[in-house]
Amino acid sequence: MKRLLIIISLFPCIAFAQTSEVFMARANEQVKQKHFVEALANFNYAIQLNANNIKAYQYRADDYVKLGKYDQAIADFNKVLTADPGNATLYSYRADAYSNMKDYPNAIKDFDKAIDLGLKRADLYHYRANAKLNSGDYSGAAGDFTQAIALSPKDAELYEFRGVAKANLKDDKGAIEDYTASIALNPAVANVYYYRANSKGTIGDYPGALADYNIAVEKDPKNAEAIFYRGNMKTNMKDFKGAIDDYRKALDLKPLIPDGYYYLAKAASNTDENQLAIEYFNKAIALTPNSAELYLYRGISENKLSDTTAAMNDYTKAISLDHKYSRAYQNRGDVEISIKKYHEALADGDSAVMYDVDHDGYAYVTRGKAKTALQDTAGAVADYTTAITLNPKNTEAYTGRGIVKAMMADYTGALADLDKAIELFVGNSYAYEARGKVKSKLGDRKGAIADFRKQLEFDPKNKEAQLRLSRELIADRQYSAALLFLNNTITPATKNGKFYIERGIAMGYLGDYKGSDAEFVKAMKIDSNVRSIAYSETAQNFMRQGKYDSAGKYIDKALVRDQNNDGAYFYRANLKMLQKNYLGAEYDYISVLLINPDAIETYAYRGLSEAYVGDTSAMRQDFVTAMKLSPKSANNYVLRAKSKVVLNDYPRALVDFDKAIELDPESSDAWLSRGTAKLDKSDLSGCADLKKAVELGSAEAADAVKMRCR
Repeated sequence: MKRLLIIISLFPCIAFAQTSEVFMARANEQVKQKHFVEALANFNYAIQLNANNIKAYQYRADDYVKLGKYDQAIADFNKVLTADPGNATLYSYRADAYSNMKDYPNAIKDFDKAIDLGLKRADLYHYRANAKLNSGDYSGAAGDFTQAIALSPKDAELYEFRGVAKANLKDDKGAIEDYTASIALNPAVANVYYYRANSKGTIGDYPGALADYNIAVEKDPKNAEAIFYRGNMKTNMKDFKGAIDDYRKALDLKPLIPDGYYYLAKAASNTDENQLAIEYFNKAIALTPNSAELYLYRGISENKLSDTTAAMNDYTKAISLDHKYSRAYQNRGDVEISIKKYHEALADGDSAVMYDVDHDGYAYVTRGKAKTALQDTAGAVADYTTAITLNPKNTEAYTGRGIVKAMMADYTGALADLDKAIELFVGNSYAYEARGKVKSKLGDRKGAIADFRKQLEFDPKNKEAQLRLSRELIADRQYSAALLFLNNTITPATKNGKFYIERGIAMGYLGDYKGSDAEFVKAMKIDSNVRSIAYSETAQNFMRQGKYDSAGKYIDKALVRDQNNDGAYFYRANLKMLQKNYLGAEYDYISVLLINPDAIETYAYRGLSEAYVGDTSAMRQDFVTAMKLSPKSANNYVLRAKSKVVLNDYPRALVDFDKAIELDPESSDAWLSRGTAKLDKSDLSGCADLKKAVELGSAEAADAVKMRCR
């Protein structure tokens, strides 16, 4: 009986075991039909009936993975691996579960174990590489992708993701090679073109990047990021209108794309559509009202529209949000300089320097500008030099330092700095302007004209530059060229009377006094602000015609209209010289320099008047100043020579006349004056000089030849 009982007692265990297998088989069938929840219930029954059914734990773990219940899956994998610690496949499964939980360190450990146990498949290296990629181990990821590629060289995805790893390692050239290999194997994947575009953009291959973004967008028109970054690439290529279109499309697809309106607004500001830029900055500020940067850039657009009040308010708001915002202090300082608040600008320049974190030199540039305006030339040079030290490619710093050196009469240093500024940025219109002014002071009028033309090439709507070029052409006696330029520049819409004044001056030099005076009248009708200048230039026409009384009356009218018209004082001084009122002329030259210290040609004229009144000490000092400020001016040498003639120092006078002719062989005044001086000393070679002056158009020389060279 005992034996029989023992046999009977075994039946229930066998029945339970068979039932567990049945439930497990049923569950597996449900998994095939993707009924994962129902399958889970049957796996649970199978394990309840046989807690040692290891296969049931394994299958249930797989089902948990499919249901996204990774914690439970890992618990089941743990139980199976306890029973079967050498199962490489199970380590790979558990590694996947860890990866899905973003527990990449444990995932990598399990992938390591699976591979160490002999599971050296391409997909295992791929998955481990993914885990390393997600955990920031880009070098390790690249190594695993390389292992996977060796086992599966035709898998396009492996090259794609190795490219991603290399890009994160800053090896964009290597990344591009991998993306290209991936595209060769499978040209249909839009993202690979997008990734390759990003890497090409990083290494500065903007055309190549743009081409890839175009393909990526063509293949996936809903990829807002690709469209957005294509906009960035167009911005880099200065295609701001194209960038605006892309930013708009990206924002339509994804309205909350990070910094979307910010980039859109900046692109708009670069197209001179500053009003549109402000509208987008408004939207960006509505989304991020505490962003100091947005207020800064809105202020920049407002400043471009000459709304300095709004710009100042925005810069101040930016500073209130971030009291260490160097860029905001810098831009506010620049506006303060433009509205002549130089001390406030200096204070903001100090703050910009104090809080500077970019170390690109621009904070020092702003402070240098303020110091320049306050005549602190040494301090300005020091700031510009610091800016250059911080950023040797800072074209603005070289421009600023060049301007200050010119103020200090260091023309050699000024030209060197301005040449460098232009070398660094060929479109630096301010540097051309400054260099043109230096060349003009040096008597290199042809060079000055070339620079002013360059300035207008890069800034064609700059009215002051247009006037400056016309004046330089006139100063170089290119009267016809000046007249042609002004005729092409002046339109029916021109309301700035100074243009008509300049055209009148050119016509006067060409002997068309009637046309010249008509231009001056037109200037006064169009622009009442130029009445005083028009009167004084009319006076100059009368002086050329020898109508001194009429000239005097118009100069008086000019000064009644504007007591600060330095040109009127200059013409009156010249008229007094002709009338031999030398002391009166000296006082008028003094008035010119008090009103306009930059009228440096006046020093030499005043020197000649001082020679006539016998103030030789003041005369010498004025000529020293004139030669220092404009060392290659032929007119300075002519006037100094004339003063020496007044003092009966003919030998030295002739030396100066010779130098003047060397500097400007087409100066009729130099030839006339030297010829007259020679004849005064019975040197008949003076007649040859007078005849040369006649060739150059001097009517006075023609009269002198008739009288003295028979």
